[in-house]
Amino acid sequence: MSKFVTLEEAMSLIPDNCALISGGFGSLGSPEELYTGLKERFEREGHPQNISFVCGITPGDKTESTEPYKGYNIGANKIAIPGLLGRVWAGNMTDARAIAYMIDRNEIPGYMPPMGVMCNLIRCAAGGRPGLITKVGLDTFADPRRDGCAFNQKARDGLKVVELMNIDGEEYLFYKTPPADVAFIRATYADEDGNLSMEHEAYIGTELEVAVAAHNNGGIVIAQVEQVVPRGTLRTRNIRIHNKLVDYIVVAKDPMNSRQCYATLKYRPELSGEQTFLGNATKILPMTLRKVIARRAAMELQPDIIINLGSGMPSGVGSVAAEEGINQGLTCSVESGPMGGQVQEGLSFPGVANCECMFTQTDTIDMYDGGVLDMAFLGGAEIDEKGNVNVSKFGGRSIGAGGYIDISQNAKKVFFMGTFTVGKPDIEITGSGLKINTDGGVKFVKEVQQVTFSADFARKHGQEIKYITERAVFQLCDTGLELIEIAPGVDLEKDILGKMAFTPAVSPNLKLMDARLFNSAVMGLKNDKK
Repeated sequence: MSKFVTLEEAMSLIPDNCALISGGFGSLGSPEELYTGLKERFEREGHPQNISFVCGITPGDKTESTEPYKGYNIGANKIAIPGLLGRVWAGNMTDARAIAYMIDRNEIPGYMPPMGVMCNLIRCAAGGRPGLITKVGLDTFADPRRDGCAFNQKARDGLKVVELMNIDGEEYLFYKTPPADVAFIRATYADEDGNLSMEHEAYIGTELEVAVAAHNNGGIVIAQVEQVVPRGTLRTRNIRIHNKLVDYIVVAKDPMNSRQCYATLKYRPELSGEQTFLGNATKILPMTLRKVIARRAAMELQPDIIINLGSGMPSGVGSVAAEEGINQGLTCSVESGPMGGQVQEGLSFPGVANCECMFTQTDTIDMYDGGVLDMAFLGGAEIDEKGNVNVSKFGGRSIGAGGYIDISQNAKKVFFMGTFTVGKPDIEITGSGLKINTDGGVKFVKEVQQVTFSADFARKHGQEIKYITERAVFQLCDTGLELIEIAPGVDLEKDILGKMAFTPAVSPNLKLMDARLFNSAVMGLKNDKK
C-alpha cells in the first residue's frame, strides 16, 4: 500500500479494541479529517469497536448540546459514539464535551491525569518506559488516596492508572504508561518522501511523541496534511517528523479540516511565528467585573518574571498589563509551548500572537514542573475553607485539569481569579466601588467536590497563594483562608461573610481594595514591585 492513501483506505486499517493516540490541543492541531473518517467508517460498518482514546488535551470547540451525541461536530467530539469509543485517557475534556457526557453518564471509563503527566506518558510510551514518577498530582484527584484519576464508577472499577510511591522518604506518584496502537497526527506539508512539517500550526504539540509511541509499539501512524510538496523543498529545520515514523498520509479534501484554529477561517501567521505583526494584538477589556478582577491581579505583577495565564478570566491580566504599559519585561508562557507575546482568548486559546519563541508542549511542561514559573494566574469554580480549589469536576460535569495541576503546584506564586459568587448577579461598578443589587450563588463552599489544587501541598512547599474576586481578596494561611481586602461599597457581613459556606479568618489589617480598580480610567500601574 502506498504511503499516500485515501481517507477510506487509512480508516480501514484501524482494528477493533485498539488504542488510538492523538495529537491536538483544544482548538489547535486537530486531525479533523481523520476524526471525520473514523466516524463515517463506524457509521457505515459498525467498526472499529471499543477503541481506547489517548490524548494530552482533547481537540474540540467547547460545543454545548442538551441532546446526547448530537450537535457535536468538531474534533474528538466526532468519535463520542457508543460502541466506537470504549475508554478514555486524557488531560482535559473541556473542548470535547461529547466525550465528557459519556463519562458523566458512566458509559465508558474516563481517566484524566494532569495534562503534563499525559504529555510525558506519551513520551514514556515512545521511549518504552513503564510510566512516569512525579510529585505532580499529590493530594489532588490524581492521587490514589483520592480518586486516582478515575472520573466515574467504571473507571474506579477498572484500571489502576496511578500508584503512590515513597523514594528516600519523599512521596511520589507513579503513573502507568497507556497503550498506543494507532496514531492520529496533523501536519502542514508532507514532501514526496513523507517527511512532515508544521509551519502553519500555532504550537508545537505532542505529534512527534504520538507518532513515535505508536511506531515503537508496532502500531501505525496516520497523518493528515494540507498539501504534498516536491521532494527536497522542505527546509530540514522545518521537518518535525521523519518519513520513517509515518506509515500513511491523507491529504485533507475539506479546507475546514485544516484550519489553524476553530476561531477563524483565515490563517494567522502571527500565531505560528512565521510573521510578527507590529503593534499590540491585545484587545482592551470593557469595564466589567472581569476587568476589575484582572486589574487587581495585575497589581501583583513584578518586573522581569515568567508568568502563566489560564484561559478565560485570567487571560485578562495580559490585556490590563498592556493597557497599563507594564508588560515590558513581563514574559508570559502558555502550557502549549509559546513564550512571550499576547495570549489569545476564546477558541484562539492556547494560541499566542507574536510569541518570542516556541518550545514544544512537553518541554514546556517539564520546565513548569521544574519551577520556571514565577507567577500563575488561574481560575476557580469552587474554593473551600481549607483553600482547596476545584475546576475539574462540578455540576455533574467531568472536565479534567488540563495543565492546571502542573502549573499550580509548581509556580512560586499562584493567584486564583473569579467572581465571588456563581450565576448572574446584578452588580454595578460605581466608579469608586461596587453596588450589589442582586447576588449569585455560593462559590466559597465547605468542601470542594473534587480537589484540583491542594492547599496542604501549597503550604508544605511554601507557595504564596491569593484568591482574587471583584469584592474580596483572600490569602492562604495556616488555618485556611484569610480575608485581607474588601471592595468599597460592599458590606462585610452581608455581601461577603453572608455569601460563604464557612467563616474565614479576617485580617486585623483588613483594608479596602484600591478605588482605581472600579474607574474606567487607566489606573497608572507601575511594574516596580520587588
